[in-house]
Order: sequence, then structure tokens, then C-alpha cells
Amino acid sequence: MNNIKARLVDAATAAFMDFVGVAPLDRFNGVHRRMHPAAHLPGAQSVVSIGMRYPLAMYENAGRTLAESFMAMDSFDSNVMPATLMAAALDLARVLEDNGHAAVPIAVNMYRVHPYKDIDECWSPDFRNEVAAVAAGHGEIGLHGVVITPRFGTRQMFTSVVTDAVLAPDPMYAGAPLCDNCRKCLGACRMHALDDTATDTVVVGPRTFTIARKDRWRCMWSRKFMLNAEMGPKLHGLDVTIAPPDGAITDTDVQSALAEKGRRGGLQTWYTYAMRECERECVPPHLRGVDLLAVHARAVAHTGAAT
Repeated sequence: MNNIKARLVDAATAAFMDFVGVAPLDRFNGVHRRMHPAAHLPGAQSVVSIGMRYPLAMYENAGRTLAESFMAMDSFDSNVMPATLMAAALDLARVLEDNGHAAVPIAVNMYRVHPYKDIDECWSPDFRNEVAAVAAGHGEIGLHGVVITPRFGTRQMFTSVVTDAVLAPDPMYAGAPLCDNCRKCLGACRMHALDDTATDTVVVGPRTFTIARKDRWRCMWSRKFMLNAEMGPKLHGLDVTIAPPDGAITDTDVQSALAEKGRRGGLQTWYTYAMRECERECVPPHLRGVDLLAVHARAVAHTGAAT
């Protein structure tokens, strides 16, 4: 099995992944049964978590330079990186199948908008890639509910492969805390989707992470439907903000807001992007004031392993 794991690491590296790690199923003790690895693959034994960093200068500079553009960030965040991740997951699934093991690669950024059967939350994925990333040792979950890694902070994207192969697990991250509760993420969200008074917990193996309670509909009002111009659409030339209603947001509210945005914004309505400023504002303590690109380049030079 160690030989298979080495092949998986090689395949992930060849596919330009910055992260690859293995988590056993007992670290998924806090996820809903329909999002559990065994819900995707009966007889599952391991989850391989892979991830890749964003182009760092693109991430930091999107909308902040003279170009005032989110176009590259939109294209790579919405299309290129998810496709690259899923292609890499497909490569790993094929390696596992070539060695006689079942494998299910997991999608990126797919949701059930409404509660489903006994899943009582809205905007839920069918698998918790963020839990898999933490379970595989890549980092921790911050107050905003997003994975923070010691290498790149929040500046990466993850997916997973569920398999019935018994693979040697990687240790969970055990270094200095990556979230020091600075709460900058709360102030960065102009939708006020993160509650500063209520919290939830995410359990991953033996660890419990406290996160701010998130109004997912309020988050998606900007992230998915781009209805707050200040979060990015303004820099596309669409200075149209539709304020959400007080209280719970419904399908009808979104439909009406999108129709109004279309009337006021015209064709530009379809070509905008909203930055997740709660994530960009987040920098773990040891990376504050640090040139991430220089640190990464030195690490690559030291290990001799370019990605």
C-alpha cells in the first residue's frame, strides 16, 4: 500500500498539486452521514485530499491595481482551478483503479441550494472537501469556516478522492494556531454574513474548531449572485447593488434581485465576479508581512521539487 501511496503522490505532483495527503475514515466523525466518505463509496477506507495554490500575485492584486480588474481571478477561480483540481483527482482515481481499488473523485464548488432529506442546511455540498483537507494534515479551519494552511493561508483550493484502499494516513496539523481570532474576516464581509455573536463547531477527528455562524444565503447573495457591487462587480463596470431583505432570504428574493440587476446593469450583469474578501483579509500570524511568493520559491529551491 505504501507503493500505491507513493504513486498517488507522484501523480498529484505531476498534476501540479501543492498538497496531497491521506485521511482515514475515523477523522470524518463530525460530518453528516450523507456527506461521509462511505456515503460516496461503500467500503471506503481512505480519503486522499489534494490542493493547489492560487497564483499568488493574482490573488493579492485582483481589483487593487490600475487595471482594477477581477477578470483573471474570475476565470481561474471559477473555471481553470476547479477543472485542474478535478482532472488531478481523476488522475489519482485512475492510479487507484489501475491497482485494483475503487475510487470516487469529488466535485468542486457544487451545492444543493435547499435542505435535502435529512440534511437541514442550505447551500451544502455532498462532500466536505475542507474537512478532508484538515483531516489529511494540510491545515486548520479558521473562524470564517475556511481552511487555513501554514504554507499559503487561505490561498488554495482543495478536492478529494474517496477510495477503498487502505493507505497510510498523514498526521493532522499540530503546529502553532493558524487562526488567532483576529476577527478581520468578520469586518471584511460587506454582506455581514458572518455572525460576530454566535458560533458553530466543526469536528475533525480528535479536534474541534469554533467558527462564526454563517448566513449562507447572505454569503451567496454576493459570492454566487454578485448582487453587492462593492465586493467586485463595481470594478467590472457594474455599479449596481441590490440590498438583501432583512431576515431570511428566499428564492423569490434572489430572483427579483437578479431581474432588477439585469434591468439596471444590462449585458454587464453576466460578466462580473465577487471576491471573497473574508478569505483574502485572512493571513495567519506567522505569514503577516511575509512575501509568500519568496517563501514558496525558497522552499522549492530547498527541496528541488518544482510544482
